[in-house]
Amino acid sequence: MDKILPNLQNSKKKHILVIYDECIFYSNDGKREVWAKTGELPLRKKGNGRSIMVSEFLTEACGRFKLNAQTIENYPNIPQEACIYLIPGKNQEGYWTMNHLLEQVKSKAIPIFEALFPTCIAVFAFDNSSNHAAFLPDALVASKMNHFPGGKQLVMRSTTWGDNNQQDMCFSNDYFDEKLREKPKGMKQILLERGKWKEGLRADCQLCKNGDKDPN
Repeated sequence: MDKILPNLQNSKKKHILVIYDECIFYSNDGKREVWAKTGELPLRKKGNGRSIMVSEFLTEACGRFKLNAQTIENYPNIPQEACIYLIPGKNQEGYWTMNHLLEQVKSKAIPIFEALFPTCIAVFAFDNSSNHAAFLPDALVASKMNHFPGGKQLVMRSTTWGDNNQQDMCFSNDYFDEKLREKPKGMKQILLERGKWKEGLRADCQLCKNGDKDPN
């Protein structure tokens, strides 16, 4: 099959798809089927054994995300490859989190891409993992808010709504109630300030919790 090169205008840049994936390998991985004499079975080790996790970026343009000899010489201050290994476990190196992935993207994947493809734009594709659905600590997530002010809930950043109207998610440092100063406002207070509060509203819909999808 012949490779068809893109016909780009002068103002356009080539986009390169970069795939991310992660996998855990075990020391006892291997074929589960073997040839054996009748009545003789191989003695297999119990359990999966020790494990190692591999986090890697791949692209059709160069395969694994790593620098070649010439690029290493030209960019001595960036990592030579994007791959990261982790020995998972409570008493090992811990567990892979979104913070690990963010650091890998910022300090390894992006610098390597810019060194290999300086005139191109990376399009990163991630699979559906709970790690990949993480938010910043101060992200605006309604499900993380309490119904009422204070208590144990996230301190979220301020935002704007409508015609660039400021909306603070925490009380000011000079709020009349000293106990609530700089504390999260909660759902009810935010809705009151925006004129959207209706008496009887609940933080969670019990019908939704029970799986009832009928809006009536």
